[in-house]
Amino acid sequence: MKFLLVLIGCVFIAVQAQSDTCPSPKDRQRAKPGKLFCCDSTIKTVVETGMKTLDLFGAGGPQTLGPIVQALSSFVQRHFKVAYEIVMAPKDFVLNTNYNGTSLCKFQSNAYTLAVYETPEYYDINGAGEAYFYNFAANDKLNLPSVSSHIKQFSGLANSATGGLSGSLTNSASSLTGGLGGWGR
Repeated sequence: MKFLLVLIGCVFIAVQAQSDTCPSPKDRQRAKPGKLFCCDSTIKTVVETGMKTLDLFGAGGPQTLGPIVQALSSFVQRHFKVAYEIVMAPKDFVLNTNYNGTSLCKFQSNAYTLAVYETPEYYDINGAGEAYFYNFAANDKLNLPSVSSHIKQFSGLANSATGGLSGSLTNSASSLTGGLGGWGR
């Protein structure tokens, strides 16, 4: 019986680790657009579950990225019990962060590129300091396509883990989402 439990545990760990690819912090800082990696596939699973559960990309959903990122941040924080930074952009971007841990994932989903990583110190993303950035992001003037028009352009990709976007952004990706995480510390 003990052998069976150990065997099941080993299989679970092996299957879980198959989708985890974690480059060194040095390689992450030098990663060019198109370099996707996931140090903890649970993060990707939780974010994609949040997208589906919260119905963020439906016809009645938000039309800008700010409210989507805030809803995902709240969902992820409730799941992991710690704050996470979430960067979301309609095109690929270079992730340049000083975060050195392994609670990090950069992936494509719903025709967007996302980077999600644990905030180094605890704070409440629903605090008063976040209201300013929520309003800024909800009313962004960055000439980004609305969520519904972007999804229509990539209609076969809704609620899937595949992407296919390429290109580069001249603004930092965190400015696209209003920099919702990390403020007020």
